[in-house]
Amino acid sequence: MYPALSIIGVIALIYISSPFPLWHSYFIIFFSSIKSTEISGKEKRALLGYLIKSFFYLPLSGLLYRLDDVFVRGYRKQEVAGPLFIISQPRSGTTFLLRTLAEDETNFFTLKHLDWRVPSILAWRLFDFLGIRERLEKIDYWPNTEQGRLASKMHAHTLGSIEGHGVFLEENMYHHYFTWRRFPFAKVLRRIEAVDSLSSYAKKKMVRGLAGVVRRGAYHRGNGRMWLTKENENADFYRELYAAFPHARFLCIGREPGGFVNSYISASEASIRAKHGINPHSLTGYHEDNLNFRIRQCQQQMKFCQELEAKGAITYVDYAQLLEDIPGTLGRVYAEMGIPMTDTFRHRLNELQDIQRNRKRGYNNVKETVTGFESYSAFLERYRVIPAPDMTPSLTSVEE
Repeated sequence: MYPALSIIGVIALIYISSPFPLWHSYFIIFFSSIKSTEISGKEKRALLGYLIKSFFYLPLSGLLYRLDDVFVRGYRKQEVAGPLFIISQPRSGTTFLLRTLAEDETNFFTLKHLDWRVPSILAWRLFDFLGIRERLEKIDYWPNTEQGRLASKMHAHTLGSIEGHGVFLEENMYHHYFTWRRFPFAKVLRRIEAVDSLSSYAKKKMVRGLAGVVRRGAYHRGNGRMWLTKENENADFYRELYAAFPHARFLCIGREPGGFVNSYISASEASIRAKHGINPHSLTGYHEDNLNFRIRQCQQQMKFCQELEAKGAITYVDYAQLLEDIPGTLGRVYAEMGIPMTDTFRHRLNELQDIQRNRKRGYNNVKETVTGFESYSAFLERYRVIPAPDMTPSLTSVEE
């Protein structure tokens, strides 16, 4: 009897002390999935299967995370240079900007999806020791289905892709807009949107967990370089991160709502359908909830950007001008931020400009009349060095 109680006690301790997920968010998602009467039995089983796997996996991942404190104690003293946060609304070029700047390995280090999903130095070392990292990084995030292939065209994504920290918040904390794209229920959206109203304990858990992953990354392969990341959601959480990284700089890219909103609508639907086969339009209020959420996110971002302006911590980039002149636009950004640009990276930007001019998108967005974003559109004027149209005809949108 006593050994059994001891084992139960150890398991309970692992769950209670696990750095992820936010259990309150997890169980809201769990019960929303069970109670939904608007999805099929097959879709419900898929959602519950994913949640059950996470219930067992996340505490084990958290245990590996904690074991770093025992076996790789040096990381805790690691300083994180920067960081540089790329912020915007989705489908506004943030992924393109992140992955472009990530090629400047002289100045920046980034984290890949695999790093965010398995956030442990011990695990990273094990992957390298066993020689399986390359194989793991080739795994596609999207399923090999018609909807998965469409989602991949909109956002190419493997476990080896350079991604922002939203991956960590989605898959480890269960508290991010992308979580709602897997569990598209109204109560889940209300929960994940509410960062400012979370308890101080929940906020600290999210920030400490994320900061711990970044510190591990800086220790493992940062080599004193600046941490580079991107995120399109929730300025309230960015305020918490800014408090944790007070020397951060922000690079904000803006795209006209007429361009990004329709792409956002298309990408949202493709993502939800790809993950578990759910037709989001079968859910009451889905389209209105998704659009109204985005309007509120724009309002949050505008307020946060103005706060950053007052602190001299933000640089603006216009989406159309970036695509039209990648080397010139990023040259200005580097000069404004005081970051030296190597000749090698400057040459690479010229190559990317040629690639961009010949890029084929491979999918079509919905075409809806965009309303409710007028104040955000007016706000974008501060992004432009020289006023420019939303898109140059000879260029293809990168959108991500």
